[in-house]
Amino acid sequence: VAGRTAAAQATGGTRISASQLQPGDLVFYASGGRISHVAIYIGDGQIVHAANSRKGIIVSSVNYMTPYRYVRY
Repeated sequence: VAGRTAAAQATGGTRISASQLQPGDLVFYASGGRISHVAIYIGDGQIVHAANSRKGIIVSSVNYMTPYRYVRY
C-alpha cells in the first residue's frame, strides 16, 4: 500500500524540532542516509515502536538510536 512505509510517512506532515515533540508525533531513524524505522513519541523522552519479530512492540528512549527527523501529523 503506497504511503505506508516509514520513508513515505517521513515526507508528509509537518517537520518539527526535537524540542517541539509532543505525544503522538512520529520519530524517524535512518541507516545509510535512508529512513529505515519509525516510532511514536509517547512523552517523557520515550517512544513506542516495533523492535523486531522477536521482541515485538516495545518502549525505548527516543535516543536509543540517533533520531533523523521528527514529524507531526
